Amino acid sequence: MAGYNMAIKSEASMDRYLQLEAVLQEIVARWGVPGMGVGIVQNGEIAYARGFGVQSLETGRPVTPDSIFCIASITKCFVATAVMQLVEQGRLHLDAPLVQYLPDFRLDDDRYTHITLRQMLSHTSGMPDMDEDEYDDLVAHPEYDEEAPARYVHALASRKMIAAPGERFAYSNIAYNVLGYLITKITGQTFEDYMQEHVLQPAGMPDSTLFFPDVPLDRLAVPHLRAPGMIVNPVYPYHRADAPASFLHASVVEMCHWAITSLGRGIYQGQRILTPASYEQMWASVAQRGDPPFREEMGLGWTLGHFEGSRTVGHGGGGFGWTCFLALLPDQNGAAIVMSNEESAAHDLALQAALRALLGKSPQPGPAPVAWMIPIAQALQSGGIQAAYTCYESIKDSPDYSVDPGELIPLAYQLMAVGRLDLAIELLKLDLHVFPERVGLHLFLARLLVQKGDRADAEAVLRQALAIKPDRADVLELLHTLTG
Repeated sequence: MAGYNMAIKSEASMDRYLQLEAVLQEIVARWGVPGMGVGIVQNGEIAYARGFGVQSLETGRPVTPDSIFCIASITKCFVATAVMQLVEQGRLHLDAPLVQYLPDFRLDDDRYTHITLRQMLSHTSGMPDMDEDEYDDLVAHPEYDEEAPARYVHALASRKMIAAPGERFAYSNIAYNVLGYLITKITGQTFEDYMQEHVLQPAGMPDSTLFFPDVPLDRLAVPHLRAPGMIVNPVYPYHRADAPASFLHASVVEMCHWAITSLGRGIYQGQRILTPASYEQMWASVAQRGDPPFREEMGLGWTLGHFEGSRTVGHGGGGFGWTCFLALLPDQNGAAIVMSNEESAAHDLALQAALRALLGKSPQPGPAPVAWMIPIAQALQSGGIQAAYTCYESIKDSPDYSVDPGELIPLAYQLMAVGRLDLAIELLKLDLHVFPERVGLHLFLARLLVQKGDRADAEAVLRQALAIKPDRADVLELLHTLTG
């Protein structure tokens, strides 16, 4: 196994990890993944750490276990840990209202005064999520100075709640960005400095960072876009205010250290960052998510689920050309981390293979269909939208491909990133042609049409959505904006 940059601690596991090696190589090749990092932790040690492919198609540098990936929304687990540290110190209280600590926080809805920290951590605050325009603005206008988080939070004063606090689960990146600002206000340190000193360093993650200028570029696995054609994302998406929700950068090895810390209920190499009681709170169900196998329920910053009979605790992340997932198996004292520098379901297949190996099972998942986004992206590159329609007709009944709703959305984002708004719109029309009842697709298409200036077409699409779901609040809000 020389040259594979892996570590295998158990000789008894050698055959199983050799099988895993073959499965992962097959997944990377079949799905056309530029680069992937995979790590497995078992009984407090790194059992497996491996890099596949390249950090960048432009440089050809290979992925190693020390390559740095953006772990996207897995960042939220780290933010939750920091908040719980401050709770343990008595500086914060989970059921106290946010405004008690942040009097400068405002939303355009009086209900915001009742939002608690527990609700923010569990995505039950009723706060909105960022929409596509907000994401686009953050990416197009990155801000690196220390005042960026404060400006971001103060700009939320015009946003409205989407539900009453505690009413239901509603994922919110905004909530976590506000929590990052809260950490700064409570501690007097920058968010990044606090996280480095009190979370990352003691968890064995000295090379991990939340501040993009500190990322070692020679080790960075850069994001890639599949449409049009597999290319390096020409715009690296980072904004300091969005770091708490989305932008921790870490390697497979250091994410394994994080898994060891978490499975040890806050201890890494004899140093404690959090008490077991806090993990009990974070890993207790607060809300239903209904997204099996790994996102059945929501705790405080962690998602809860099951995999082949075993309880899982973890989080996933993705967007802009990354996908990743960390899954802990607390009852088996094991974990797996998969990170990829492109957007597809390949990382999910790799994660399941790694977890099977961890559980002592064959990692071979059997014949798995490839997501339709893969051939559709190839068709777009070779022949445009008409070729994509032809491709869909040729694969829709094939067992070799899965046709699932929402899988073309990453391609639409990627087309927008390279200035192909018209093609992104046509791609969403294809998605709606296949899944005409998906209200979320209608909403996304309408927003793109507004961006293009086709307000009448956007209004028509929104009215189609309301015919399916008349009480959809975000659709009604956009329609109101368009029509007055």
